[in-house]
Amino acid sequence: MLLKNDRIEEREYQRNIFESAKSANTLVVLPTGLGKTMISALMADHRLGIYPGTKILFVAPTKPLVNQHCKTFSHITTAAVGAISGDIDKVKRADIYSRADVVFATPQTVEHDMLDGTVDFSKFSLLIVDEAHHAIGNYAYVKIAGEFMNKSAHPLILALTASPASDIEKIHAICGNLSITNVEIRGEDDPDVAPYIKSKTVEEVLVKLPKEMSDMLSSVRALISEQALALQGVGLMKNVPVNRINRTTILMLQKNLQRQMLSGNKTFYTIRGIIIISKLLKLYHAAGMLSTQNLESFHKFLHKIIKSGTSKTDKELANSAAIKDLYSASAECLSRGVEHPKLGEIKRILSENLKPNQRAIIFTQYRDTVDVIFSHIKGMENIRPVKFVGQNKGGLSQKEQINIIKDFEAGVYNVLISTSVSEEGMSIKGADLAVFYETVPSAIRSIQRRGRVGRFNAGRVFVLITEGTNDEGYNWVAKRKENKMRKLIRKIKDNPDNLKQDGTLKPFVGNRAGSA
Repeated sequence: MLLKNDRIEEREYQRNIFESAKSANTLVVLPTGLGKTMISALMADHRLGIYPGTKILFVAPTKPLVNQHCKTFSHITTAAVGAISGDIDKVKRADIYSRADVVFATPQTVEHDMLDGTVDFSKFSLLIVDEAHHAIGNYAYVKIAGEFMNKSAHPLILALTASPASDIEKIHAICGNLSITNVEIRGEDDPDVAPYIKSKTVEEVLVKLPKEMSDMLSSVRALISEQALALQGVGLMKNVPVNRINRTTILMLQKNLQRQMLSGNKTFYTIRGIIIISKLLKLYHAAGMLSTQNLESFHKFLHKIIKSGTSKTDKELANSAAIKDLYSASAECLSRGVEHPKLGEIKRILSENLKPNQRAIIFTQYRDTVDVIFSHIKGMENIRPVKFVGQNKGGLSQKEQINIIKDFEAGVYNVLISTSVSEEGMSIKGADLAVFYETVPSAIRSIQRRGRVGRFNAGRVFVLITEGTNDEGYNWVAKRKENKMRKLIRKIKDNPDNLKQDGTLKPFVGNRAGSA
């Protein structure tokens, strides 16, 4: 027995799920904050007990998650643990694979180590896949699971997620890719889970752009229509009404033209089409910055195009009188203190709802917006904000991320302003309030954002939505997908035996209407 019983709180549903998962590859769907890691610890302890000398591999999509899980295991078990990522050289990785009972690693690193023989799956008896909804397409989880099932003498897979997918084919793919033959699902209303659920309220806050920003947005949209017509002028998308051309269709056309270019078809219409598409994508980004983010980021984006842009796309945009007018207008508005109303709403929400000794997380898509929010709230009374961003392009190092989370949980900071790096899996203790600066068209991301708050006490979530913008559409899309996901999970939950019979989700694929 490797578990330190005095350091764990075992719950009935965790034991029940563990007992079910002992003898079959299992997908565990469990709401955020209800102890999926504890279930994996029970399973690791069991496998090391019945197969002495074997090892456990625990894969998680990010380095902060890998280190977090490793730290949790080291606290609750006497097993030798080790964390592996691409930052560690191959010799040291080989040593960790050799000496650790439980190895925690990012999937990309394990995939690389599979190719050169650094990791030997014949020595492993359990593969734990965290955030298992990633196990689709070419993601490394898929190759790792296949190799593990082929090479392990005693293979068993435990896959964990709070939000599998809203699409039946994706869930089918996840289960197929991980050789899943058993599913254990718990929802917040299940009797063995309900006592551990903390109440959580979600409030949507509608804001309206000031006239100055609304007028600028109209100008950007006019430029988008102008470029869509230019695209048709070179013979592309001629049969599509201009108002039906959007970012999605433009991205599809871009891939098509890039394929043609690679195959040697470098005609005028392909070259000119790619330039116009590039301008359109920049204009869509500008519209998003202005409508759902903030005026300062919009102005900086135009500044970069006009003052330092070197591509043909940037030069053509920079020479546009309309772009120059927008650049001047945004500078003038900023000088008068005009900004996106979401920034004022954040101040109001924090001042009215964040009590002493409480903590809040603000989620946003962009690092520039993190900086703007920070500058707007840092002078507020009793507000101690900190930025939390990823490691790429001059971001925070892994050590800095860990220290910030530690200080946030200790109360050194009471407002964490974060990009998506804190959405998935990260256990951030003690957050009482969350603000979604913008909506996201993803049920999984919405669920994960909400999961960061109210883990130990009742929590409140505020979603900021700008009227007449993508915020409204994305909010509707995320809700629709989440409802589909819930219905789909209920359907699978009500028919578990069908899944166990042949190891696939074929019984659920036939009736799409019933799963919607």
